[in-house]
Amino acid sequence: MILIATMLVDADHLLATPVFQANRCSLGFHYLHTGYVIAVYFVLLFLRKPFNIIGLGLLLHMLADLIDCMFMFNNCKACFLNAPAIEVLKAIANFLSI
Repeated sequence: MILIATMLVDADHLLATPVFQANRCSLGFHYLHTGYVIAVYFVLLFLRKPFNIIGLGLLLHMLADLIDCMFMFNNCKACFLNAPAIEVLKAIANFLSI
């Protein structure tokens, strides 16, 4: 139940303008999907229950978003030229040779 509740992190998508945009990578764009906040999620792993479970759920959520971004980036590299996470996506693509 706690892991499912970590999907509420996507509530920050409602603060974006526009709320939905095709081919937008949420990593680095939405506040709760930025590098600094992801570092806080990592720190949660080392705290007691239920915080470590919440941290795990949030990191798994970020991993799922990263995989989604990689699929989109692989299909349309030009779509991500101005994306905040473009350098991370390029580094992963180079590492995986895609």
